[in-house]
Amino acid sequence: MKPTSRLKDLLNNERMLVAPGAYDALSAKVICNAGFESVYVTGFGVTASLLGKPDIGFITLEEMTNHIRKMVGIVSVPVIADAESGYGNALNTMRAVQEYEAVGIAGFQIEDQCVPKQHKPDGLPQVVSMEEHVEKIHAAVEARKDEDFCIIGRTDALGRHGINEAIKRGNAYAEAGADLIFVHGAKENNDLKLIVKEIAAPNVVNYSTLREGGLSPIPSILELEKIGFKLLIIPGELLFGAAKVFLSVLREIRDKGGLDGLGEYFLKTDEFMSVIEMDKYKRSEERFLI
Repeated sequence: MKPTSRLKDLLNNERMLVAPGAYDALSAKVICNAGFESVYVTGFGVTASLLGKPDIGFITLEEMTNHIRKMVGIVSVPVIADAESGYGNALNTMRAVQEYEAVGIAGFQIEDQCVPKQHKPDGLPQVVSMEEHVEKIHAAVEARKDEDFCIIGRTDALGRHGINEAIKRGNAYAEAGADLIFVHGAKENNDLKLIVKEIAAPNVVNYSTLREGGLSPIPSILELEKIGFKLLIIPGELLFGAAKVFLSVLREIRDKGGLDGLGEYFLKTDEFMSVIEMDKYKRSEERFLI
C-alpha cells in the first residue's frame, strides 16, 4: 500500500494517530522500531540539527527535502512533514508539494505565518491574511498528483488574534481543501474542546505545546483522543532529550574526567547495532561479497 493511502487509512481509524517527531534518519528509525505507525518530521528539529539554528525561516526547500529523503528511505511507516509556509507564495507552495511528494512524504503541514517569519513586537508569530493562506491551500490541492497526499492546514493566529480567529481560519482552510486542521498554540482545555467542536474537519494537536505551555494536568493521549483529535504530534521531545544527554555526557567528561556515573544513559554497542540493523547488512555481506 502506498504511504499516502496507509496514512489515510490510519487517520480514518477510530483511534487517534500518534506521530512522534523525528529530526534525522536515526530518530525516525528509532520511532519506527518502537512501534509507532507514523513519523512526524519537525521543521524546528531539522533546522536545529542540520543547521544548528533556530526555526525562524533559515531552512530551504532543497535542504528540507534532501534531509527528508533519507528519513523516508529508512522507515516503513508513513511520514508527515513540516513544510513551513510553503517556502514562499502560492506558486512556491505548488512546487513544495511536488518536491515533498517526490521524496515519498505521505502528507505535509503548511502554516499561515509570514514569509520570512516575523515575531515582532511581542514574540508571537505574525500571520498572513486568511485569504492569502486559503489560496496557498487551493494551490497545494491543485498541485498534488496523489489525491491521498494529506494536506494539513495550520494556523498560528491563536496567540496574536485569539481562539475565534483561529477557528475561523481553520474552517476556511478546511473549506479550501485541507484534509486536517492544526490550530497551533492551543494550551487550554477549553480551547482544545472548542477547536474540535467548532472546526468542521479532523484536527491535529501538538503535545509538545501542551507540555511547554504549563497546562496542569496535561491531558493524556487517551483524553485527547476522547476530545476528538485525529492526529497527535510530539515534535520536540526526542530532540530536547538528546540534547540534554549530550550536555550531561560532555559535562561529566569535562568536570569529572570520565563517564563512570552515566552508564544508564547509553545503549550497549550491540543494542545500538540492533537499532541500525547491522545483522541485516552482515547477512548481505555473506551473500554478495566475494
